[in-house]
This record gives sequence, C-alpha cells and structure tokens, in this order.
Amino acid sequence: MTDDEFLAKLREAFAIEAEEHLQAMTAGLLELEKAPDAPGRPQIIESVFRDAHSLKGAARAVSRSDIESVCQALEGIFAQWKKTAPPVAAETFDLLNRAIDLLARLLRQPDTATGAAERAEIAELVRQLGGQPAPAAPAQKPAAAVPPPAASAPEPSAPAEPEAPQLGGAVRVRMAKLDTLLRRAEEMLAVKLSTSRHAAELHALGGVLGAWRKEWGKVREFTHPGSAGQSPATLAKLAAFLEWNQGYMLTVEKRLTALAAAAARDERAAGTLIDDLLADAKRLVMLPFSTLLDVFPKLVRDLARAQDKDIALHLDGREVEIDKRILHEMKDPLLHLVRNAIDHGLEAPAARRAAHKPAAGQLRLAVTPLDGGKVEILVADDGAGIDVEKVKASAVRTSAVSADQARALDGAAALALIFTSGVSTSAIITEISGRGLGMAIVRERVERLGGTVAIETGRGAGTAFRIVLPVTLATFKGVLVSACGQTFVVPTAKIERIRRVTRTEIRRADSRETILHEGAEIPLVWLDEVLGLPLRATAGAQVELMLLGSAERRVAFAVDAVLSEQEVLVKNLGKPLLRVRHFAGATILGSGTPALILNAAELLQSALRPTDAPRRARPQEAPQRTRSILVADDSITARMLLKNILESAGYRVTVATDGADALTALQARAFDALVSDVEMPRLDGFELTAKVRADEKLAALPVVLVTSLGSREHQERGVAVGANAYIVKSSFDQSNLLEVLSLLV
Repeated sequence: MTDDEFLAKLREAFAIEAEEHLQAMTAGLLELEKAPDAPGRPQIIESVFRDAHSLKGAARAVSRSDIESVCQALEGIFAQWKKTAPPVAAETFDLLNRAIDLLARLLRQPDTATGAAERAEIAELVRQLGGQPAPAAPAQKPAAAVPPPAASAPEPSAPAEPEAPQLGGAVRVRMAKLDTLLRRAEEMLAVKLSTSRHAAELHALGGVLGAWRKEWGKVREFTHPGSAGQSPATLAKLAAFLEWNQGYMLTVEKRLTALAAAAARDERAAGTLIDDLLADAKRLVMLPFSTLLDVFPKLVRDLARAQDKDIALHLDGREVEIDKRILHEMKDPLLHLVRNAIDHGLEAPAARRAAHKPAAGQLRLAVTPLDGGKVEILVADDGAGIDVEKVKASAVRTSAVSADQARALDGAAALALIFTSGVSTSAIITEISGRGLGMAIVRERVERLGGTVAIETGRGAGTAFRIVLPVTLATFKGVLVSACGQTFVVPTAKIERIRRVTRTEIRRADSRETILHEGAEIPLVWLDEVLGLPLRATAGAQVELMLLGSAERRVAFAVDAVLSEQEVLVKNLGKPLLRVRHFAGATILGSGTPALILNAAELLQSALRPTDAPRRARPQEAPQRTRSILVADDSITARMLLKNILESAGYRVTVATDGADALTALQARAFDALVSDVEMPRLDGFELTAKVRADEKLAALPVVLVTSLGSREHQERGVAVGANAYIVKSSFDQSNLLEVLSLLV
C-alpha cells in the first residue's frame, strides 16, 4: 500500500471519528446552554473538553492543521470552564456553535480545498475564541482562553444547513451483529458439505444406471420381434435379467427416495439459514434513528435563536433501528417539517402568551416501531395549526385548483393541497421557507420509499405529521401483472384491491373512462397507456383491474392479467436509468426472468393528470415573453451585481438609485417584479413596498427585499408592508434569488 493510499484510509476513519466527536460536543454545548447550573455541569464540561482534545489529536494525525487550530482554541475555552463557571450569555454559545459549524464544513472537504477566504475565517474565529493558530511542530500546552465579549458575536441569521449523517461510506458496526453474521455464515458450511455429498451420490447413481444399461444391452436383442432368441436358454436369460432388474430398480428407487428426502431437508435448512442470514445482513445495514435525529437539537436551537423564539425539542425513539438508506432519504423531508414547524407553526413568545399558552413552544420528533416491519415518525408542534383557508387560497393562486373546486373541498382534501408544489401559507419567502416546495418533497420522498404521510391539525392546537415507513428496502411483497406482453411488479402494500369488471361496467365521463366502485366513480386508465407502451387491441368480455391509492387519489389500472404474488428482492436501477419515470427498481423473478418494479405514486400522478389541456400547461400555449425586473439599490456595486445576475438568467433589468427613483419608474411603465434594498435615501424599501401595495395598479406586483437587515423584527416588518420575499445579504446566494423570482413571476 502506498503512502497516499494509507493516508486516504486513515482520513476515512478520521471522518467517522470526527463526526462522533462533533455530535458529542454539540450535544454538550446544548445541555450547558439550557442548564448552565445543572448538577452534572462539571461532567459535561469534562466530556466536551475531552472530545475537543481528541478531535485535535486525530486532526493532527491526518495533517488537518485547519481543524486542529479550531479545536485547540475550543480546548482552551473548555479548559478555562473547568476552573470557572461557564458564561450564560447566548452570544458566547453562538460563537461556539459557529466554531462547530465551521468544523463540520471543514470535515466535508479535503485540506487542499481550504482557500484564502476560509483560512482568514479560521484565523478570525480562532482570534475571537481567544486561542492561537495550531503550531506546525508538536503541540505545546495551550494557553488558557477566556470567552469573548458578547459584542464580538454577530447578529443571528438563518442557520447553516445540517449535513446528512455519514450513511453512504463506512459505518461502525457493533461486534454482536458481526458475531451473529459470522455464526450464520459458519452454519452455511453444513449446507455446503451436504450439497457436496448429494452431488457425489448423484454421480454414483449415474454409475449404477450405467451398469444397468450394460446388463440391459446383453438381453435387449432377444426382445426384438423376429429375433432368433426363442430358445429355452435365451428365455431363461431374459427371465433372469427381469428378475435381477426388478431388484435393481427397487434399489435405485430407494436411493432416489432417500436422496430426494435429504435434498428436501437441506432445502428447508438452507431456506431457514438464508432467511436468517438475509435478516442479519439487513440488520447489519440498519442504524439507530439517533444517527439522524442528533442533528436536530442544534438546528432547532439555531433556528429558534434566529427568529427570537423559545422552543423546547423532545426526541423519542432514538434507539429504533431502520435501514440506513431510508435514514439518508428521510433527512430532507424531516428538515422541511421541522423548519416549517418553527417558521410557520410555533408562535413567538408574545403571541403565545396572548393566546394563553406557555412562552416556550413544544416541538416533538418521535419514532415508534409498528407491526408488520414498519415504523412511524411523528413531527408535532403545539403552535397555531394550519389555516385551511390560506391553503385553499394559495392553491388557487398557483392554479393547482380552481376557485370553485377549492370551495367544494372538505377539510381533509383541502389540507392535502399543502403537498402540491408551489402551495404555501407563508406570507413571505425567506431563506428558511415559504417557497411551497418542501411539503411536495416530503410526500414524494415518503411515497418513493413505500410509505405514507398523514396530517392532523387544529386552529391554535398545533400540527402533527405522521409518516409510516418500512423498516427495510431490501425485500417486499409484490403483485405480478402483465401489460403489453411484459411482466411488472407492483408493491402489494400500494394495491387497495384486485377486481374484475365486464366491459359494460366501464363508463365514460369528462373525456375519461371510469368504473363504479363502492358507490363512487373511479378513474380507469390502461397501464400500457400510462407507461407509454405500444397500445394493443384487447379481447375478452372482462377486464382485470388493480386499484391503487386511497380516498380522493384512487385510480383503477387495467392490465392484461394479474399473475401472482411473491416476495421480491429489490435491485436499484443504476445510471442512466436512476430516475426513469414510473419505475422504482428491478427484480429477478423465480423463473429467472427480470421484471421492472413500478412506482405506484408516480403512476397515480400520471393517471390523475387531466386529459384535456390543463391550466398549468398555459405557458406552453404561447412563446414566453422576457420578464422585466426593476432593481432599486443605492449602492452602485449592489446594483451592478444584481443586474448581472438577473440578466444572465434571461430577465430584462432596469435599475433605480433609490426608493423614490424606483416609484417613479413603476408609475411610468409596467414591470413583472421589484427587487429592492431596504436602507435607501429619500424612500427606503419598507416605505416603497407600502406605497406599491397602496397603489391599485401596482398592488399585485411581486416585491423581493434584499437587505443586510436580518433580524426577526425587520422580517416581520417586511411581511407587514406586503413584501413577497425577504432575502438577507449575509446569506445571499444568487440561486436563491433566481428561485424566488421563478416562483413569483
């Protein structure tokens, strides 16, 4: 092994160890911040100090001087805390959490990727922490550091996105799991020896049949019609052979019977062992939910600080284990739900007190095992609840439903609209939420994993999301169906019912076929048509159907035949087939032939899409005109930057030097959106927005405020004056601005 290969392996192990140290340090800091005078304070400080020290040493071993220098500064602070009580100032903990975020970011990139700007950031953070840069030579004893004054901490802003847990590479596995797997593998040796013995017996049986063939050859000529073998001697030979043949065949039959019985025993034993081995292998790739949930205490703390809210997070079921692939896929959905709960659901302390609630909002993430190899994830808050009327209004604005359809929806159906892309109850778009994409991602990801998501809410009583998922993705029960001469697999859990109808039962309504099921009209589609297969004429008076979905999303899919149900081993589709629509994977059937596994959620989406020209297709009816944006900012540099970004994205841009100049331009000609700074002479961004909303001709104009004022009060004022989005310059990203504009115009 070369030195480079050895260093690569060493750094892979370091990444796992460092992740554990960071998690422990984060948890310790959160405990100290919540209860600085807790009885266990000295033990927590000692634990955090040891983690910082260990991470520093591990970083030095793999030549990560950038990580080492930050850890040394942290170590100095924790060493000082061991002698004196830790401070209670939130700004001090903000600074320490910034250091943790920086360490996490450095861990995700190689040492060679640390640029000049990042090195300057490290040096400044180390200075604020009161430490010195890490020496190139062996470390000296660090000087005692003291916490920085509160004034050195910046104003809280939107927290950094937490990284997914290390699920894709190496993971630590308990020895008990490996011992069990090794024991199962050793038991398979007996099956191997047994099958070897059976092969030898079958070979020997072939020799026995060869001897029989030789004896049969001696008398066979006497059995032909017209042969000369009619003498008494010949008949005696034939009779002797037949007598011998009977006994010989009985012996062969006994050996075959015994061999068949032994093979059946081995088949049962092998089946049990293979099932156990597969189950143990599945458990080997299962991780506790703590692997994912441990990122949330710090995320909630940072979001609550950024929004001046008091939030208590409760985590339950951290020890419940699930397939690591599901953990990885569920990271984004859970982040969306938690962000929504903090941004939309949980009220500020003053609003909670006015509603006679405790000032601290309650947020709960709980994982509970269910029967049938499933788990339930609960994300619940005691906030304001979901305003169903706002959901309907947003759905109408985005053309997800018409106004008449929205009025006809009951509570549950209206609530389900929040899973539609673009639908949001937020009055403003921020870095955290408001784009209407998060909930669509939640449902898409959950359904792709074979799960379901349900909502419970009440005005002023909070909101709860219940997600039910399988424990593992490896195998599932599937129904085999044929369409257009091909065999497909549909997960049994997604099929509500299999039924057969006559052609006379198929009706036609609103340009689509339907059937009557349990007193309701259910859309009927042909599976081969949805999959884009060549359409073939169908014969027969009856049609076989599988019903997918539930409630308002139920569809009957017509197939050529429903074949059988069997256990299916999932094989993921590799590139370039990874995201082919309607397909979730592939499998090998018992016959040895491959079959594609259908994605039930995507089938439903395609089937429920209107057959006539829908409203959402309107942009394709005519060529898109170039959208016109007005940019208002008193800084020439900021104006040039925004103008360049927007023009590169295809917008036509006009600039204004301040709010008064922008208002004049708005009254002179039409624009599709206004992007404005807040702090400007003559007329600031808040006043400009208020005047736009007060003007009948301009009232519907989308307004995006891009400003350095990132406090909660300023964002709330932006909402009050009618801004559609509020982007803080400290966390500015051009893709963020372009995404917001694409949603608004």
